[in-house]
Amino acid sequence: MDKRILWMMVLVLALPVMGTAAAPPKGQVRVLSNVSGGKTDEENKLFEAAVRKATGLEVFWEKVPASYDQVLMQKLGAGEAYDLIYITQFQMYNLARQGAILDLTDRIAKSAIYKENVPPAELEKIRYNGKYYAGFNKLEVFSLPNVNKAITDKVGVDLSKLETLEDYYQMLKKVKIYMETTEGRKPYYPFFVYMTDIWDLQPWFSSVGLRRGVFVDSNGKKYAPWVESAAKPVWEWLAKLYAEGLMDPASFTGKTSDMRNKMWQSQDIVLASDWVAWTGLYNNNAKTAGTYPDKVNVVGLPGVKSPSGKYLLEQGGASLWAIPVNAKNPDGGFAVMEFLATVEGGLLLSAGIEGHDYVMKDGKIEYTEEGLKHGRDHGAPFPISSKFDLSVLGPMNPGVLESLSIGKRSDVSVATMGFANGELDARQYYDVMSKWMTECIMGKLDAATAMKGAANELRSRKIID
Repeated sequence: MDKRILWMMVLVLALPVMGTAAAPPKGQVRVLSNVSGGKTDEENKLFEAAVRKATGLEVFWEKVPASYDQVLMQKLGAGEAYDLIYITQFQMYNLARQGAILDLTDRIAKSAIYKENVPPAELEKIRYNGKYYAGFNKLEVFSLPNVNKAITDKVGVDLSKLETLEDYYQMLKKVKIYMETTEGRKPYYPFFVYMTDIWDLQPWFSSVGLRRGVFVDSNGKKYAPWVESAAKPVWEWLAKLYAEGLMDPASFTGKTSDMRNKMWQSQDIVLASDWVAWTGLYNNNAKTAGTYPDKVNVVGLPGVKSPSGKYLLEQGGASLWAIPVNAKNPDGGFAVMEFLATVEGGLLLSAGIEGHDYVMKDGKIEYTEEGLKHGRDHGAPFPISSKFDLSVLGPMNPGVLESLSIGKRSDVSVATMGFANGELDARQYYDVMSKWMTECIMGKLDAATAMKGAANELRSRKIID
């Protein structure tokens, strides 16, 4: 046989084998971002350069400073092409249902980076109709009861013994009596609940094993656990707290900022449910004011045990990255998404840009003045990578790591609220629940009547079946 023909046959036979190794993505990658990136236009260019250097791609990082959701939908509606877009979990459901973003299931399944860095349990939380339509920007944290231990120590309360609604009730009573009689702060309302979004009551509904939101049962019917009969004891407990002056009346008119100011600026409240990060922020603010730890020493607690023996806490809706169907470089977009899930990507999204936000000295991060202003948050204060060691960021705010560790306990279950497989109109759900259950807590309606009224309205709005 002619040697040239034989050589050509060898080449032809080799081609399929040689073709199995995917070439690294190339070209331009357009990214549309909200919270992730630089704090200013100038810094965003440095952030963009850092992503380019890490990925080898010609990345254009566009960060929208305001009205992001509106801008995102306008750009997508106009057919503007992006290779990666920042979205929320609710937006993922809507865009996936409309066929506006790519199904990333196969890409994620084949991604060694995702396999090594992203916890499978977190991926399960964003599965939609059995598929993945997005990847992660950061690890979403959870909210939990935050208690000012500086006050409870004076009262003689052992926080480790708080496991039931009755335990918390007795603690609040003791604190109220002490603050009003011994310290003369009268009236003193020890507990703040932000009722506008019925946020966050999850640690208390853990006592009856129920989660917030709307779920779909085995028959495909939508239901809201907090308006079912099992929820009644919790609503009655909250009403009792209000009736006995244990709940701050500002819970119904105030904002979360009011709650937070009351928690760290003085001794106005002793208990509030808030995000893990705020355990540290309360203490850091108090530290700056010179009141930590003598007057303010906030610690996170797991809440109330459920009938199964677990504490049920609620995680925030995921912050995600998705690839639009009209992306010109989906491979490049996915490569950037993968980078952001790595330890290196997490460092960029937290500490920021080396040489600008920090420098490395003796193997440790030393923040610049600019970096200190940015608070180790360029979109992901808690990176998604399971390999990321938060200690590399330096000392954290007092109490935050302890609160974060609660979510990793075997007796704690952290999950998102029920989104009814992406069909829930959360704003309507919040409005209906807040309206009816505020009437219950303020004693204008008994729990059963308020729950029935809420259920009927949710049903009439087709939020539940």
